[in-house]
Amino acid sequence: MSRPAENLSRLVDLAKEPSSEKRRELLRDVTDLFLAEPQKFSESETAHFGAIMGQVAREMELTVRKQLAGSLAHVAEAPRNLILDLAADDIEVARPVLAHSPVLEERDLIALAGEKGQEHLQALSSRSSVSEALADAIVARADDNVLETLVKNAGASLSRGALETVVDRAETNARLQTPVAQRADLPPDLVNEMLLFVTSAVKQHLVERLASFDEAAIERALVISRSRIRRKLLAPSPQWANAERFIAQKERERGLTERLLVELAKAKRANEFIIGFSKLTDLDLSTAQRIITKGGAEALAIACKAARFDRSTFSTFALLSDPSTVRSTDETANLLALYDKVPIEAAQRAMRFWKVRKQAMDAPAAAAAAG
Repeated sequence: MSRPAENLSRLVDLAKEPSSEKRRELLRDVTDLFLAEPQKFSESETAHFGAIMGQVAREMELTVRKQLAGSLAHVAEAPRNLILDLAADDIEVARPVLAHSPVLEERDLIALAGEKGQEHLQALSSRSSVSEALADAIVARADDNVLETLVKNAGASLSRGALETVVDRAETNARLQTPVAQRADLPPDLVNEMLLFVTSAVKQHLVERLASFDEAAIERALVISRSRIRRKLLAPSPQWANAERFIAQKERERGLTERLLVELAKAKRANEFIIGFSKLTDLDLSTAQRIITKGGAEALAIACKAARFDRSTFSTFALLSDPSTVRSTDETANLLALYDKVPIEAAQRAMRFWKVRKQAMDAPAAAAAAG
């Protein structure tokens, strides 16, 4: 019998001891024995080590498991099943394994990213190398703290989709703006997009970044940027899907009318109303939504006048656009007066400008379809 086998046999006997102190001694001895020359053990011997350490560790308190994880985190020959168990343990145990273990394969890391909590995701985000696939899995579930760790990691490869997500998140979290802006792989169009919302200090850095791109890169980015704008504005989020189907059916039945919009507004079917309004006014969905929810009575009056909606239709839309506001009879009369004051020619002229975005987005799409 080989010396390692003799030691393992002795340790198996020690494993039969019931006291926690003996079992702690067993775990320490097994770990020391394995770590002395981990590369010299056969696959079966390594698996045997892992089985013993795993069995004993599961019965030990967190502090002991944490020490074991720290001892094995950087060891390439560490028993795979044991490493998987430690990686799925409490974060104090799992952290060094998630952050450093070379035993974990990409499929293991992606599975853990899909199952574990934010602290586990943060440890995964700090690995010296994070593939695009793993980064995508992390970004899909990450909170802003995890995203900050990931984007600060120069060893993390971020896909185009992941970069778009972190830029979108940075718009509402100033803490993300500097690390995202400093990403060497941030493309020109996303650099330009960030210029719309970052702080002055970050903006100066982005301006310098833009100046460093060559013209060919800028042209490629412009094409991608137009596509991104079309995707964001013309493809409603999933919760709008039923509303889209409803309006599409009404269009096929020639039932998409001013009267239908009034009925939808009164029924408080906001999504269907906004989509139907965008169709009848020939505006892109985003602009239609802004007119209804943020544009005020003046913008709504222009859109309704240009579409030749009845003044009573406009007043209904204006009154229902903000149900929290109770308007007096005089205020209602003022709304109608506002509608009357808007010349049809002026309304149509204003709408030409508002429709430019939709026309700019429709043209490439039509060209692509024709090609």
